Amino acid sequence: MTTNFTFSTTQKGEKVILYNNYLYRMKRETQKGTSLYVCTNKSCSRSVTLQNDAIIKCNGITHAHDPKLNDNVQVVLTGTKRRILADVDVPIGKIYEEEVKKFVSIQYS
Repeated sequence: MTTNFTFSTTQKGEKVILYNNYLYRMKRETQKGTSLYVCTNKSCSRSVTLQNDAIIKCNGITHAHDPKLNDNVQVVLTGTKRRILADVDVPIGKIYEEEVKKFVSIQYS
């Protein structure tokens, strides 16, 4: 089981994770420190459980739909979003262009 995922937030400020190109939203957090994330596609019942920022369980159900975005697009968007939040004085367009250039240089090196 791959355990690489990325934390993010939606436009409404909800916690989400991107895992294997599928987007999951936080459904609940327990007092024991575990968090249950469910697929954002309402017809899909796939879920992931995290504890201490690590995946401890997936329910094993296969997604009934295609992934949200392919890897390449998601890498650029995630990097761009992080930089926008961290570098508030840099114009968004410039950050986007830099992230795309960085990705392209890595892809074709």
